[in-house]
Amino acid sequence: MSTLKSDPVAIILAAGSSERMGDDKLMQMLGKKRMIEHTLRAYRKAERVQDIILVVGPGKTSTIEPLRTPTVHIVENPDPDRGMISSIRTGLECGWAQERNFLIGPGDVPFVPPEIIDQLAKEFVTRQCKIVLPTYQGLGGHPGLYSQEIRQDFFLRGDQKGAREILFRHKQDTVRLHVHDPDVCFDIDTPEDMEMALDPGARWARVDEEVEAKKKPRLR
Repeated sequence: MSTLKSDPVAIILAAGSSERMGDDKLMQMLGKKRMIEHTLRAYRKAERVQDIILVVGPGKTSTIEPLRTPTVHIVENPDPDRGMISSIRTGLECGWAQERNFLIGPGDVPFVPPEIIDQLAKEFVTRQCKIVLPTYQGLGGHPGLYSQEIRQDFFLRGDQKGAREILFRHKQDTVRLHVHDPDVCFDIDTPEDMEMALDPGARWARVDEEVEAKKKPRLR
């Protein structure tokens, strides 16, 4: 891994309740690996990521302990019912995240190419911005990369609309990086998503449908 001062720590959010899946989706198998293993692999293979903080729900550390490594750190969010912002705060409170830029990515977006993560890190330095977000044909994707300068905003804001409050506050200092890989937008929420996950054509088609749906004017 790189050791550049600008290299970010990655905060992976894995404390959700998986309500639409009916089970702990991140521990379900996708081929020969669990979903969360696919997600972690992308960040571990990225050259510009030094450490990964995996935020899990209360009592889940023992289940996911085999995934801990010298660079993968597991922490528990004691009250994930407070929303995703609570998991972000849990990750940011870790010693590994202090005074460092940080990536935020959901655990259920498992196929982000490591090259795109590195591209975000390079763009962040080149553009000297506070936030870099990947987009695919106008559709927002993951992960986002944030400057340590706005770390405190995640503690002062976000209780109502989560990270969107921080994004709105810093929209003038945000770069939206257009990428050509729809996997930055493919998340897994339902059994149907699980069925198509290992078929690139199927999951990319679903993302393209979301792109087209976004282009249609909303009825009032």
